[in-house]
Amino acid sequence: MPSSIVEMTNRHSSQEGYTQSTISKNTWRTKMVIAGSKPGTGFYFCVQCGHRTYLEIGTDRLPPCTKCLGTEYNDKVA
Repeated sequence: MPSSIVEMTNRHSSQEGYTQSTISKNTWRTKMVIAGSKPGTGFYFCVQCGHRTYLEIGTDRLPPCTKCLGTEYNDKVA
């Protein structure tokens, strides 16, 4: 019998063919947003280069990345 939740998760995920990254907590909590959208206040990280952008007002639109002109962002560091 597994002695921890991690062991149970790892055992179950290996049986189902999932990788650990598929079931990681960051994957579950990460929200993908696109430049031009209004995702709300907070930090957003460019998927291409990791550059951080901060939106101070909830009605602001997310601009293209100022470093690489990428248009896809995550709300967590990759």
